[in-house]
Amino acid sequence: MSEDNDKPSHVGRQKLLGSVRRLVDGPTALLTPWRDLDLDKLWRLLLHAVIVGMAAGAITCMFFYALEWVNWLTLDNLVRLHAPRAGGELHLTPPAPEGPTRTWMLFVLPAVGGLLCGALVQWLAPSAAGAGTDAYVEAFHRKAGKVSFLVPPVKIVASLITLGSGGVAGREGPIIQTAGGIGSAVASLFRLGPRERRILLVAGAAAGAGAMFRTPLGAALYAIEVLYFEDFETDAIMPSVIASVTAYSVVTVVFGTGHLFTTEAHYIFDPRALPLYAALGLVIALFGVVYVRFLHRLGDSFFERLPVPLFARTALGGVMLGAFALIVPHALGTGYGMAQSAIDGASWITSHPLPWLFMLGLALVKTVGLGFTVQSGGSGGEMGPSLVIGALVGGAVGMLFHDLFPEIVTQPGAFALVGMGAFFGGVANVPISAAVMVCELCGSYDLLAPLILVCGISFVALRRVILYRAQVRGRMDSPAHRDELTIDILRSLTVQKVYDANSSLARVRRDTPAKEVLRQLVESDVPSVLVEDRDGACVGVISLRAVQGLMGNDALDGLLAADMSMPVTPLRETDDLHVALRAFLDSEAVALPVVDEAGALLGVLTHADVDVAYERAVSNWLDADLEVNLEGA
Repeated sequence: MSEDNDKPSHVGRQKLLGSVRRLVDGPTALLTPWRDLDLDKLWRLLLHAVIVGMAAGAITCMFFYALEWVNWLTLDNLVRLHAPRAGGELHLTPPAPEGPTRTWMLFVLPAVGGLLCGALVQWLAPSAAGAGTDAYVEAFHRKAGKVSFLVPPVKIVASLITLGSGGVAGREGPIIQTAGGIGSAVASLFRLGPRERRILLVAGAAAGAGAMFRTPLGAALYAIEVLYFEDFETDAIMPSVIASVTAYSVVTVVFGTGHLFTTEAHYIFDPRALPLYAALGLVIALFGVVYVRFLHRLGDSFFERLPVPLFARTALGGVMLGAFALIVPHALGTGYGMAQSAIDGASWITSHPLPWLFMLGLALVKTVGLGFTVQSGGSGGEMGPSLVIGALVGGAVGMLFHDLFPEIVTQPGAFALVGMGAFFGGVANVPISAAVMVCELCGSYDLLAPLILVCGISFVALRRVILYRAQVRGRMDSPAHRDELTIDILRSLTVQKVYDANSSLARVRRDTPAKEVLRQLVESDVPSVLVEDRDGACVGVISLRAVQGLMGNDALDGLLAADMSMPVTPLRETDDLHVALRAFLDSEAVALPVVDEAGALLGVLTHADVDVAYERAVSNWLDADLEVNLEGA
């Protein structure tokens, strides 16, 4: 068949494709407001969150069960430490044997544990060293939610060694990093993108904390709040809640329901005590400054500067902790039993001449022990010890106020619970989740009002004190949300402020021959033309870039403007530049018409106009951000 005879067939196909494109694109334009919502992807993500929650719940059960037996073997049998336990803690092992504490084991056990933990982490997964929460935050912001497959198992084993050898660290940090790694692994298994991987990382962290502490709501809030010190990861709220509730359900099926701490049946709220609670907030803030600065100074100025490998640092940290325990045996262990004693006003505390001063001393002891353990590279969390220290400080203040104002402070244990939430909420910049979590830990919301007050005071007072250094100020400061910064800036600008009212586009009718359209495109100052119907209404746009491949092609014979145009909705002055950018992408045009309510042409917005406006807005935003930082310095 000759080339001339094939022209009508080619022209017919082009006309058919143009008609189909207009038919399809016309109705879908009605769905523009919902284009950002992918319901199928949302449901899949929630299903993945359930899978993550189930896996995290199972891992938490195994970790808790293993930790109970390791502690029974080492601390109860080898050392015979006889440390108090929280009232709601599960007892999965036989009673500890009676007998005096083996003093020499107080020194040996932490040193051996530090050596074994450091060697394991250094050779298999160095990122499993130290506190797990900071590693979780770092993975979210700067590693696209990726966690090495080796980290979860190594973190679990290393944490069993650290905690089982008397290390002062929390069991929630390891499970947060481990469960977050499970979320990352699920995302990789289902070949999800970076955004979904980050969300499942957060969901895994929420599931781990919710299962370990049996605080499903507080843990879900914590996982999205701890990433920033002025913001929340709102995209992950529902997956975090679902994963946390799922993991909590798994734990309750295995171990039953309950709360970590036992408390009084009811706490009386007396408004006259609010000034005293406010004073507690200031004391908590003061102690928080000492706590964070000591930990960072010990790590930065001492352990990190040692010219030795990781296993030697952790071994040295164990030696220092063991030597400290020879003087103060209470230094070993996380200390949930101490927090319970502060809540109850246990006799071993109140029997001292100045019990409030004794409790402050215990808080300092736990701070030093935590520094030796975690800052040297030992595997464990900082949340658990922070809750214990907050309870001790709060209990000390409560006992002092009970002596001074017995008619107002009738339940000094309430100050221990409030101090628990306020201290951790302040140093970790998580006031909301800390308040909710403490209510769940004790099974009562009676103290929610003073909790919110004191958490707010400590949060404000500790604004420049950051425990987790991987935190960023807000979503716009996170590498995970750089694309959203672009969208937010574009949405803050309107077409009215950017478009050129003195410019106009060339216009052609739908039946204009293709060669005439190309001629106008080449001669026009703006390489786009509008396609109008018989009534003069805009029905599409043709850009030079979209059709330049047809130039010099005999296939243009017989083609009309209608066959080459892309459907476009004219812009209004009130549209933002994000809407305009989507219109540019959909139409492949470099210029779009701006019309009034009646459809009359007002001017032209070019893609270059959008680029210039965006660059100018980014520059202004950076200048303003720098000015705020300089004022706050």
